[in-house]
Amino acid sequence: MTTWRFLDSGHLPPSTNMAIDEALIEIYASQRRPVFRIYGWQPPGFSIGCSQNAEAVLDLPACRRDGIPVVKRVTGGGIIFHCREVTYSVVCSEVDIGSPITVKHGYRTICSFLLESYRHYGLNPCFSVDCRAGNKIRSTFCFSSFEDYDILIDGRKIGGNAQKWRRRIILQHGSIPLDMDFPSVQEYIREPVSSAVGKTTSLKQSVGREVTFDEFAGVMRESFCTAFDARIEKKDLTAAEKQVVSKYEQDKP
Repeated sequence: MTTWRFLDSGHLPPSTNMAIDEALIEIYASQRRPVFRIYGWQPPGFSIGCSQNAEAVLDLPACRRDGIPVVKRVTGGGIIFHCREVTYSVVCSEVDIGSPITVKHGYRTICSFLLESYRHYGLNPCFSVDCRAGNKIRSTFCFSSFEDYDILIDGRKIGGNAQKWRRRIILQHGSIPLDMDFPSVQEYIREPVSSAVGKTTSLKQSVGREVTFDEFAGVMRESFCTAFDARIEKKDLTAAEKQVVSKYEQDKP
């Protein structure tokens, strides 16, 4: 049984959340201890993939007008509006997850705890590559795109996950919507989000009732331990680690 460090970050500003995830890669290099983190976003805001141009995909003046933060992730993927959701991150080495042969195998391995979480509610999740006919769909909006290892429930995508590898250290983080409201974000996103309606789902829609942040966070912790035969130890960031986070936070828009 492997012991993982667990960070319960609560709800933090977008720039802080992304700075912590990026700093955890650096922290791992010195501690060599895998980390599982759960967090939320306060205030709500947009994150964009590392290769996206913010001005090209978002109406930045409208975001500034309405006080909506925009932050760039160190990982790829499309636009996500983080509001009513539970977000996780995993930072580990290849060895910590059984040395996957490829990046795609890494997704399958790490996302196994998410499948376990959805099964807790009696749902039948599957990877897009296993249960969806048709080609990948590309979009600047995360929930309008379909990749091989997106997770589907009844044919609809739930959430999104992205990875970053750095010197054989893996960062994977993902967003699981408790509920969704596409019309409220359309005025900020340049691409029409109507294509996501009917193709995506949330926990509320799939389970048929409200699921709170704390409830699903608890399910994720239990599922993580089951999927990885792991024990988790809750540890806060140390003062030295907070300095590393502060360094990355200053670089965030």
